[in-house]
Amino acid sequence: MNIQQLRYFCSVMRIGTFSGAARAEGVSVQAVSKALGALEEELGLPLFLRRSKGATATQFGREFDEYARAALAAFDGAGAFAKAQRGRMKSGDDTLSILLAIPSFHNHYAVCHGIERFLERQLGMEVSLGLCPGFEAIPRLLAHDLDALITVGEYSDPRCATVAIGSLPTGVFVSGKHPLAQRETVRMDELAGYPVCYAEGLDDFNETILKRYLSRGLGSPQVKIRSREEFAKLVADDHGFAFGVGVPSFSTIEDGKMLRLAPPDNLSVSVFAVTARDYRSARFLEFERFMLKEFPRVMKTFSLDV
Repeated sequence: MNIQQLRYFCSVMRIGTFSGAARAEGVSVQAVSKALGALEEELGLPLFLRRSKGATATQFGREFDEYARAALAAFDGAGAFAKAQRGRMKSGDDTLSILLAIPSFHNHYAVCHGIERFLERQLGMEVSLGLCPGFEAIPRLLAHDLDALITVGEYSDPRCATVAIGSLPTGVFVSGKHPLAQRETVRMDELAGYPVCYAEGLDDFNETILKRYLSRGLGSPQVKIRSREEFAKLVADDHGFAFGVGVPSFSTIEDGKMLRLAPPDNLSVSVFAVTARDYRSARFLEFERFMLKEFPRVMKTFSLDV
């Protein structure tokens, strides 16, 4: 058993077809089929039932998925951690340096590493990706030490230029013990009785999802959060919640759930790339061209239907 087999297996589980997994991994369908055939032979049990319209996981495959995802996350997390320690945001002529102005989430090392690998294959260059409060990134943009800052919601600064690269649905993250956790969708009025997370350093930086819902009359009390510990207390002890993009793998809560907003409260939010007005590197221009054309495909690779 090797990590590439597990990676292909998880892609098929996520996407539902061998051909879709092959496209996401940048390999041939034959390569995916051969790797998974060898994995099934070693395990001694079938993982999928091959059908004309896709692949259906067997009971064993569904149970094996939990272990495969954990192993893959641990492997990617270890690699991402090592890369971070070498200097994640070290800028260079051959490295596209990007920061995401979003709250940290429980598996962000692994997810960032996965996005890095995907972009490196598509763009043919080294990519460095990390999380950062927006205010910390702006000086680096202005010093030309960073290619781009990605924000969920628009950021306005006369020294910076912004371009919308796509849009995403919004979601609500709650703990598994939240009274609404058994729901698939919620309305804004149903959230009013629960406190909402206000992430200091992020919600006071740009037009965030929280700000959009507050402008529409969200009645939830706001609780300012300055650390992961404070956030954990809010969601675990006080039945609080946090807004985020509707990407399950970006969950802010390890044992929680993402709930979609029901119409008419199901807002979408634009994703922006922010650069210094006087500096747009050749690396960024190539990234911008790719994202403007392929943003939906990038998001589908990370289990989001847009």
